[in-house]
Amino acid sequence: MPPIRSIAILFHERHRGAEGMNYRIWAIAANWRAAGIKVDPVWGPSRQIDADLLIPHLDVSYIPDDYWAVIQRHPNVVNRRVRDIRKAAYSVNIVKPGDSYDGPVIVKTNGNCGGNFDEWLEGGGRPVSLPARALRRLKQLPVVERRRLGSARTLARYYLFDSPRQVPRAAFANPHLVVEKFLPERRDGRYICRLWNFLGDRSLGRILSSEEPIVKSWNSTMEERTEVPPEIAAWRDRLGVDYGKIDYVIHNGVPVLIDVNTTPTVTGPILPRHVERSAVLAEGLAAFADQAMEASSRIRSTSSSKPYPKTDA
Repeated sequence: MPPIRSIAILFHERHRGAEGMNYRIWAIAANWRAAGIKVDPVWGPSRQIDADLLIPHLDVSYIPDDYWAVIQRHPNVVNRRVRDIRKAAYSVNIVKPGDSYDGPVIVKTNGNCGGNFDEWLEGGGRPVSLPARALRRLKQLPVVERRRLGSARTLARYYLFDSPRQVPRAAFANPHLVVEKFLPERRDGRYICRLWNFLGDRSLGRILSSEEPIVKSWNSTMEERTEVPPEIAAWRDRLGVDYGKIDYVIHNGVPVLIDVNTTPTVTGPILPRHVERSAVLAEGLAAFADQAMEASSRIRSTSSSKPYPKTDA
């Protein structure tokens, strides 16, 4: 393993339950810890971070200013360039009223993961009351949610339309949603979604195959590894993503970027098989080793003269 002896994983201060969630970073970290590397979660933007490497793991679509300042201040950071993963920041397939495109479209949230985590954090990250949960479930019923596309801040599912003309006009004006061209990949009558997990120069490629047009882990089968097209690799470079997951399809021979996620998960709870499969990603730590010694030296030299603000977090 590379000469990185300590890693800090930065979480939002309101996300105290992060250690119990099925984030892939925990499967990767299990390999680092087995190699003798110290891995510590930290919460909040006002903490002294003296690890050799900082991994921001803020499950938000846009990183707030105070966290962004912490990220930029640390000398050795994963995803230092990645602040905005809202779909409007990278999608080239967004459809607007008046566009010439008249094919099928998909309506989804601009924010990551249905916008739900952004909404929860903005609401204070507090437990949701029983009446509020009941109201949310009512609003998430397909027949109700579909009628609320003009005002919805979150979505429980994607919505497909045969043409932009069928999309409620208010949905186009909703800043929390995007309307994109629906450009599926088909093979042997099934729909395909390709997943690319990566850290540094190590990666895992998977294919999900489903009879449903919206391909999810729960309605699909996982198939063989796949090589990543250079066009998708170029998107990763352009966005500056060191760690994360990119979903894409190949529509009529053309690679199409679908989604970018810097806090990917695994299906179900973290199990030994997830740790084993993530071992190759753990090796991607070597990509950050060149800066590790310089980072440690810089942190030690600045901690006495210009320390990071401290908190009891």
